[in-house]
Amino acid sequence: MVLKMFVRFSIIGLSGVGVNMAVFIPLTALGISYITAALLSFIAAVTNNFVWNLLWTFKGRATNKSLRHKYISFVACSIINLVANLMILQVLVEQFAVNATVAQLTAIGATGALTFALNYVITFSDRRSKCEEATTDEACNYSNI
Repeated sequence: MVLKMFVRFSIIGLSGVGVNMAVFIPLTALGISYITAALLSFIAAVTNNFVWNLLWTFKGRATNKSLRHKYISFVACSIINLVANLMILQVLVEQFAVNATVAQLTAIGATGALTFALNYVITFSDRRSKCEEATTDEACNYSNI
């Protein structure tokens, strides 16, 4: 089941690259700075990936969390992924003289697994507290602590 989710997550991630570039290229062609274009294309790709992962990869998981909470968690995990990706990319290019394209593909592969794990455990986690699982108020009575 986890492997199936990872494959779906990866497919959606590839579609996110397409969304990213579909936003980035026209914005830069219009004269918008590449940094601004990269930020806007990142937001578009992350939102695309969130929607598809919500509806397909992790369908039915984390029903105890609001859509807003899941989206914020997903974006946070994506930002962690972005930072890790840039660090790996920089090390591979500057320290090991790896071709930038090869380094980027390597970084994407390495961070893709990290991002899946973060979203599986954080964003779309089905874990609930003992209080939420309790059937009596006594289990949630914190005044006895």
